Order: sequence, then C-alpha cells, then structure tokens
Amino acid sequence: MADSKRLLVVSNRLPVSLSHATGEWITTRSAGGLATAMDPILKRTGGAWIGWSGAREQLPADILSKLREEQSAIPVRLAPEHGLRFYEGYANQAVWPLFHSFISRAKFVPENWSSYHDGNERFCDAIVEQYREGDRIWVHDYHLMLLPRMLRRRLPDAAIGFFLHIPFPSSDIFAVLPRGEMLLRGLLGADLVAFHTHSYLQHFRRSLRRLLGVESTLDCVEAAGRRIRIEALPIGIAPESLTSLLETAESKSHVDELRRRYEGSQILLAIDRLDYTKGLPERLRAFERLLRTHPELEGKVVLIQVAVPSRENIESYQELRAEVHELVSHINGKHGTAGWVPVNYIHRSLPPDEVAALYRIADVAWVAPLRDGMNLVAKEYVACKEDGNGVLILSTFTGAAAEMGEALLVNPMDEEDSAEAVFRAINMDAAEKRDRMGALRERVLRNDVYAWGDQFLSRLDEASAARTLPESTGAIPMPAAEFEQAFRTAPERKCRLLLLDYDGTLVPIADRPPDAVPGANIIELLTRLAADPRNRVFVISGRKSEDLERWLGNVPHLGLAPEHSARWRFPGSHEWHGHTAPHEWKQTVRPILQHYVDRTPGSFIEEKGFALVWHYRTADPEFGEWLATELVSMLEGMLADTELRAYRGKKIVEVKPPWANKGAIVPELLAAYPDTGFLCAMGDDRTDEDLFAALPKDAWSIFVGDGVTKAKYRLARPADVSRVLQRLVD
Repeated sequence: MADSKRLLVVSNRLPVSLSHATGEWITTRSAGGLATAMDPILKRTGGAWIGWSGAREQLPADILSKLREEQSAIPVRLAPEHGLRFYEGYANQAVWPLFHSFISRAKFVPENWSSYHDGNERFCDAIVEQYREGDRIWVHDYHLMLLPRMLRRRLPDAAIGFFLHIPFPSSDIFAVLPRGEMLLRGLLGADLVAFHTHSYLQHFRRSLRRLLGVESTLDCVEAAGRRIRIEALPIGIAPESLTSLLETAESKSHVDELRRRYEGSQILLAIDRLDYTKGLPERLRAFERLLRTHPELEGKVVLIQVAVPSRENIESYQELRAEVHELVSHINGKHGTAGWVPVNYIHRSLPPDEVAALYRIADVAWVAPLRDGMNLVAKEYVACKEDGNGVLILSTFTGAAAEMGEALLVNPMDEEDSAEAVFRAINMDAAEKRDRMGALRERVLRNDVYAWGDQFLSRLDEASAARTLPESTGAIPMPAAEFEQAFRTAPERKCRLLLLDYDGTLVPIADRPPDAVPGANIIELLTRLAADPRNRVFVISGRKSEDLERWLGNVPHLGLAPEHSARWRFPGSHEWHGHTAPHEWKQTVRPILQHYVDRTPGSFIEEKGFALVWHYRTADPEFGEWLATELVSMLEGMLADTELRAYRGKKIVEVKPPWANKGAIVPELLAAYPDTGFLCAMGDDRTDEDLFAALPKDAWSIFVGDGVTKAKYRLARPADVSRVLQRLVD
C-alpha cells in the first residue's frame, strides 16, 4: 500500500541498465547496492526514481515512457561533454578518494568541477519538473552534494533529505578538498542530513565548524535561519529478497554444484567491487601469508574472490586490476597443485541466485575493505546463514563494524593479524559460531532496509514539519522598505530608540579584540543618527568601557552600554549608571582560564570590569570548540553556588554575573524614554538573544548573520547593517 506522501528518490544513476548494442534499447533492472535497498521503499511510498541513465544520446520517447511506466524511472539528461565528467570527474576522482581517506589518489581538475556543478543543476531542473506539492525528496550520495541547496532555493517549502552512503572524512582531510565549503553549504539546504555512523556525523560537524564556522549540536545544525537535523542511520538490507532466492531451483542447483566442486575444503568468500578502497591486494597478501605460515591448510582451504569490474576507464582502476590479476597468478602458481587452486578469481558481476548460493556454502565471509561507508555484503552473508554455521571477518574500517561486534574484527592493513583471524575462523568450534552468527543475524533481520527507510522518512517528516513552525523558522529577511517607512512615520512627538550591538553588527568580528576598530564610515553614520534630536542611539556591547569610550566616546549624543549593559550612560552625559564591579572572584577563575590558555596555542584571556573572557578565535577550530565545551562544563559545576555563570559566545567563553545581560537595560531605557514611538535592536550573538527577548512585541528585532534566533528579521552581515543605517540618515 503506497504512503500518503509521494517520494522522489534521487541518485546519480538510475537503477536500470540500458543497452543499445543490438540496435534496439533493452532495459534491465540493476541488482545490488542502492537499488536493492531503495526498491522496496519506493514501492511502498509511490513516486519515482530520478537519475542519470548513463546514455550519451537522447533517449527515444517510447523508452522514456517505458522507463516511467514499468520502472518508475525518470532519466536526467546530461550534455555529452558533462556526463562522464560529472560521474567520473570531480565525484570519483576527487570526492571518492578523499572521503575514503586516500588523499594521494585525489585529483582535482577545474573543468570537472564545472561539470559536477552543471550536473547538479540538471538534476535540480528534473526534480522541479516532477515535483508536486507535498512530495518528499530523498537525495542520495556524494555525486549530488550541491543539490539540496539548489532545491531549497527553487522549492523553499519542500521536504528535502540527504543520505551519504560513503564515509565522511575527518575535518583535516576534508579541508584538503577543493570546493569543499560549497559542498557543505549544498548539504545545509536539506531538512535532514544522515550518515551511516556517529563517527561520520561527528566528522561532518567538525568540518562545518572548521570550514564554515557553523556550530551544531549532536543532532542539529543551525544555519541560514533554519534548523537542519543530522542523524546516524545505518542502512540495512531486505533479508527476504536473499533468503527467498535460496529456495529457488536455480539457487539450489548452484549450491549443490559448489559443494561438489569444493568438497573437503573450507570456503573463504570475498565479494567486492574492483576498487582500491576494498583492499583486494591486501587480502590476497594476507591469504598467501596464511598458506605460508600454516602449510597444513594446503589443499584444504580455498578463497573465492569475486571482483566486480568498476570504473574501468580510470587509469588507477586499470592499474589495480593488473595488480590483482598478478597476485592471483602468483599465489596460484606458487601454492597450487594439479588438484587444488587456492584462489578462485571471478572478474565479473554474478546474478543474485549465484551470489545467494555462495553465501549459503561459504564457511567464512572475508569482508576487509580499507575503508567503506557501510558494506552490505557483510549483512547479506549473515542473512543467508540460517543454520548459524559461518563466521564473518570484518574490517574495523567499515561502517558495519560499528554494529556487528560479534564478527572477527581485523585491520586489513595488518597481514599477520588478518591471516590469524582467518585461521581462527576456520578452526572455530560450532557452538561459538552459532552464538556469534545468531546475534548478528537477529540484528540484521531486525534492522532491515524497511526499518531504515521508515526511520529516515519519519525523521524527514519531523524535520520538515519543525521548519514550518513559527518558533523554528527563525528570522525572515528584513523588509527594508517597511523598516524605513516605520522609521520615517514614527509619531512626531515621540522618539526613535535604536539599540546596536558592536562586534559582528557595526563592525566585522576580528581575531584580536583590539583590531575591531570602527571605520570612518561607522563613526559618521553614528554621528549623523545621534545628531537627529528625535533619535536615541545606544551601542550595547560586551566590550569593556575603555574600548567603547576610546572608539566611540567622542561621538556626540551617543549612548553607551558596555559589558552587556552592566553599566550604561545616556546620550550627552558622562555619568555611568548600573552596577559596581566586584573583583575578588577573578583571583579564583583566572588560573583556570590560564590553564586553558596554556593548553591552547593562539588563545588568550581578556579582563573586563565585570567579566573574564577566554578567547580562542585564532586557535585550531576543532580543538578550541572541544576545550570550550569542557571548560563550560567544569565552570558550571564550580560556579553553581555563586552569582557567576559561564557563557558560550562566538569563539569565547565568558564568566560574568547573570544580571550582566543585554536584556536588562530595556526596562531602564523604556522608563527613561516613555515617549518611544519606534524601537529597533540589532545584534549577531547569543548574548543579543537576551536583548531580543526583552523587547516589546511591536519592536524591530534584527539578527545579523546565520543561526536560529528570537529576532523577527535578519540581515546577512555588518555591511548590510551599514547600508540600512545609511538609508535612515539619508
């Protein structure tokens, strides 16, 4: 029964292979990989699969109709000059190796990037053409990382999800990727971004922080006024699609034939694409070590290595194929006999019934990639071992290792460790095999592809619904014309009150606080604004009094409220109002902050009248954020019984009394200016949220930058603030 919400599945390739060799088009449904995982979900939800057909020429109308009606497949048309570059260029020569931590294999060509960008644009066009209101869009994998943002611009209300099927690398590796910042921004167009494991999710979060300066929590990113949900959702398989194959006559025949052929031998099975990430040479060398160190196994064990051809037009893959063929020949030539071939090498794709038969008869599945997003071969093997008579050897560098701890986990780069793991698997007693395989199989059957799909779509629905709630939408772009009209038409006998943050609002944030000196244009704007007798202009900042007085103290008729309005002075006055700064507590807190300065090169302490601040803007981003979290957690416990609190700001941790907050000045100013007819506040930081929250409902609250905020409106950057203020004084 179809879901009430239609689903558009989007991937780089259609799950249909097209052949034109005989002069007529032949369509064949693909087996394995994403097609196997997504087919049952698409059937249950309805909708269509959108992807590149791989064809270089325009498909005829009857084939397009056949694909749509019989396969629910809608081809994306890519120009011939972009098609292969889109697939084999930036995606597979730059993103693929780098995301698998093979930095030395990454290759960047500017023309390939252009094709990647153009390909994502063509996908966007195809989706917009098919989209109907209420559809959910599920984008898959690394070929389409720009697509969510493109879709968000054209379909702002659409529910857009993205799933990455390969690893996400650590931030220091990701930083090597040219145009990586654009990929991150592309992903942030989605409502939900999901990965196989929590470690991939954490790498994504750290890359956002390091490259874009975007903060996140464990399950949420705030950017461009939206909350983007992030999740770890390991993909499953459709177990019954395999187990049902084992009941067919063809599969049973294959099982009988294989058992006769390998009678008396322990069967090791490896099924991989012929890709350098899969570790085929390393596995073959480990197998030779096994034969060399355990000569008693000669004639008693055989490795069936299925190597499915992949990306054969790329030179590095051609070199890999030659290396694997040479290793197979070497092992068979050195160790084989007239009646025994140690490595049975199959260099082609096998039909599903043959694969299922291999799973059924294999004593050991040897799944040992050097790096893999998940690896469904491990789960497929387990699903086919109903009798529990089998052992799974699994690389620790697969996503599957995070949830399949009963396997024998190995480092595939360690030949000796791998060889001994195989020897242990061959000699494992039946009871241990059943215990391990039973636990694995129960988990694989429970966490199948249906559960995975339901979880993803459920999370997508939640994330999309939250985006439409008023408290979750964040600020909208500031309507400049309405703002100017409200300013201009404020009642003549009433004043106009403007409350302006300094850093990140009037001036860009600087790495060092002393460097954030206001330019002549800002001084002129503030002077002209404050000179209007109807205006009351205050700069409300976390800066200490000395900073604001040095930079802005000579601006006539300008009010100042330093240290989050712990103190303030009215326009035209030099008298300070507010609190008296206590100093005793600083002697206790300063040594703790100094300890973090010593641990963090590039960080320093700033002392204010009412606060101590640890700055880490020039420190390593990941390390600084990690230590900031640790510091705040420690200070919260230490300061619990005092009047002090620790606050996170933009690349700072500030210790100050809770009454030193920008919202506290609002009642004071409204009491001082009861005739206020226009009220506006602008700010960019978490500390400005207190100010926004304290404003009357009819006030203009304007947030500067990205992030979810209590403000009603948003401006992108300090330069936009300058333009808005310039319009007011003009």
